[in-house]
Amino acid sequence: MVDGKPTDTVVQVTGAEAIPNNGRTCVKGRFGLDFANRPDRLRQPMIRKDDQLVEVAWPEALAYAARRLQEISSAHGPDAIAGLASARCTNEENYLFQKFMRSVIGTNNVDHCARLCHASTVAGLAISFGSGAMTNSIAELESAQVILVTGSNTTEAHPVIATFIKRAVEANGAKLIVVDPRNIDLVRHAAVWLRQKNGTDIAWINGMVHVILANGWENKAFIEKHCENFEALRASVQSFTPALVEELCGIAPADRAEAARLFAQTDRGSIVYSMGITQHAHGTDNVKALANLAMVTGNIGREGTGVNPLRGQNNVQGACDMGALPNVYAGYQKVDDAAAREKFAQAWGASQLSSKPGLTVVEVMHAAHAGQIKGLYIMGENPMVSDPNLNHVREALEHVDFLMVQDIFLTATAQLADVVLPACSFLEKDGTYVNGSSRIANPEGHRGTGRGAG
Repeated sequence: MVDGKPTDTVVQVTGAEAIPNNGRTCVKGRFGLDFANRPDRLRQPMIRKDDQLVEVAWPEALAYAARRLQEISSAHGPDAIAGLASARCTNEENYLFQKFMRSVIGTNNVDHCARLCHASTVAGLAISFGSGAMTNSIAELESAQVILVTGSNTTEAHPVIATFIKRAVEANGAKLIVVDPRNIDLVRHAAVWLRQKNGTDIAWINGMVHVILANGWENKAFIEKHCENFEALRASVQSFTPALVEELCGIAPADRAEAARLFAQTDRGSIVYSMGITQHAHGTDNVKALANLAMVTGNIGREGTGVNPLRGQNNVQGACDMGALPNVYAGYQKVDDAAAREKFAQAWGASQLSSKPGLTVVEVMHAAHAGQIKGLYIMGENPMVSDPNLNHVREALEHVDFLMVQDIFLTATAQLADVVLPACSFLEKDGTYVNGSSRIANPEGHRGTGRGAG
């Protein structure tokens, strides 16, 4: 309301008094909302006619899109179609999207941008702990006694979470270990700063485990009760001697030993990381190495401990949880599991579901470029900006017979589309999101309040 009159303009944003933000928002969440009322917002569907996108009514756009998808499926099979969901969209939208691709189109070719940021987290933590999310809540960072941050410029990328870390240090006396080649803001609060060479994360992590085992600092009772294959781990880190790790990483042995001592000899040690260690060819191994460090020291399964990835977009966790991935349904139930397929087929009223794991977003682009993917439906993603090798992506998108994009703006990807559908921003719809610690935001459906923490 402005002067007592309703308006569609965002006037002010305040943080919700709810866990974990407790009224706080980042700069983007408080001030970066002018996009909602920009004049170039998409308002009407568009269809490409005579090589130009022209506005049409919704019935024409939907009928045309349905006909084209049906033609491709009939001629080439459902696996000639792929869909990209979105980590910016709600849980409900992502669930419906993957349900549509699987039960209506008949393919598991569905993925989203987590493939390019935190797929290694989902894989690495699922292998280590059975779940691909933060093991602890965001608020618990404040109760940690030692916090190890690596691959995350937290104050810039996740400023609200950074306040928990800084308050743990400044108010509660926690020790902060920063492992980053850059002099990020958190270094000002760090007790130990390790500057590793780029790409040497496994070496320094295994080097810390080596030091911990060499000094007998491991949590023997925890390992005996909760861990498997400990002797195999011990054997694998034996070669990561202080001299070798210094040569590989450029970290002085004394500094690494002090970091290892701090993390091993605390009752509550927490690991925080982000895309600085996941976006590597060996990102999954980086995540598993951090999980090993937590397990060796017993810093898992209790308050103020754990291995805690910070997500890249507001609903990366939720999109993964909802099954917007090529190999799993909602809740990470595998598509090649007969019992899971039967359960979802019954719930969705589908005669049968494909047991063949689908293509990842990277594989979709390769397949589109090779002419194997004929139809592509993209919801809230912009691969012409976010994907690697943009020339290859453009060629791939131009190769498909039918491209449909649903977004709030005419993005670089939408400009190549055959059909463009306008969408609602988070301010204009109800729905839920899952933040990095698996807490569902906006559970009561209050419009415009559901944002992932950070």
